[in-house]
Amino acid sequence: METRQAPLWTRNFCIFFLTNLFISLGTQFLTPTLPLYASEGLGVRQSQVGYLLTAYSFAALFIRPFAGYAYDCIGRRNTYLISLIIFTIIASSYPFAATFFMLVLFRFTHGLAFGMTSTGGGVITADIVPPARRGEGVGYFGLTHTISMALGPALGLAVIKASSYRTFFIFTGIFTFCALILANFINFPPYVPRKKKFELGTFFEKRVLSVASLMLLASVVSGGVSSYVLVYGQQDLQLANAGSFFFINSLGVGLTRLFAGRYFDKYGPKAVVLFGFLALAAGLLLLAGADGSMSYLLAAFVYGFGNGMVMPTLKTMMINMVEPECRGVANSTFYAFIDLGIGGGSTLLGYIAGLFSIRTMFLLSGLYMVVPLLYFLFHVLGDYEKKVALASSLQ
Repeated sequence: METRQAPLWTRNFCIFFLTNLFISLGTQFLTPTLPLYASEGLGVRQSQVGYLLTAYSFAALFIRPFAGYAYDCIGRRNTYLISLIIFTIIASSYPFAATFFMLVLFRFTHGLAFGMTSTGGGVITADIVPPARRGEGVGYFGLTHTISMALGPALGLAVIKASSYRTFFIFTGIFTFCALILANFINFPPYVPRKKKFELGTFFEKRVLSVASLMLLASVVSGGVSSYVLVYGQQDLQLANAGSFFFINSLGVGLTRLFAGRYFDKYGPKAVVLFGFLALAAGLLLLAGADGSMSYLLAAFVYGFGNGMVMPTLKTMMINMVEPECRGVANSTFYAFIDLGIGGGSTLLGYIAGLFSIRTMFLLSGLYMVVPLLYFLFHVLGDYEKKVALASSLQ
């Protein structure tokens, strides 16, 4: 019987951790900084900035069903490595995006490759970590995103100030190339692809619908934060250290990664998700009321604290609801709903920011967080417990 003493930080897990860290660095280098390039470098109106994240998210949304099928029915290793090669090529091509139309086009194609690689990240993590430490392992693996959020935006701004946007784009390619090199040293666990027809039913895992739809509701505000928080800090609050939002935010996320996963493995998801949503709401309301550097950074920490609880917990819940041979499609379903939430939220919240103000957008986002919280308490939690019991009986 597997125990809690099963090793987690194996050589394989460490290599995969570093691989995803470089992928995340390349992603976070771009996501919060591209809106500045669009507005300052290309003269794009504030209401149009959200199109960048929308194009990226909807491209990932489009490709994820095919990604899930590929990981389950073709194989983990070849699908992941080919996806990462394409991801690296596209990430290295941003210096050629000289107009806003080209930039949106590059973001769309980059989103396709991101959808393939990120789906694989969730599947392979679940394959590598011991089942009894899955919540902990998924939480620690999420630190790759946390670290990249702490370093990526600040490093991106530093490169732009020290050199140029062209150099900034070249760095993105370097990060993803490092990920590609490391990926070749991963020892992918043995997996026999399941035989299943290429049809509509193979692209969607309905058993994780409740958790995925909850993640969609939670992700709606993420697009607004990613797209507008730097603009808000620099232009509305006139802060010289606006980029520190992502570093402080990452400290909040990182802190929760140290205990939330272990708590989930021992006691279940209820308390973790409940306090996570409350922290997200508090962080957004603090951001809406920010009047200087201290309140702005406090909001960043509280918002990060909530994110660090909600995202990995819901992801682990999704993994627990299906058998190993269904993880690819389950992950693609889960991430597709995230993409839909971020993409739709970026456009909607961009419209609200243009119609009213960014401050008002954050205020409404904070009040809105009561919706996913109630949905979790009155539907998702009970559905999860039933699906986990069923999945356990089938393994």
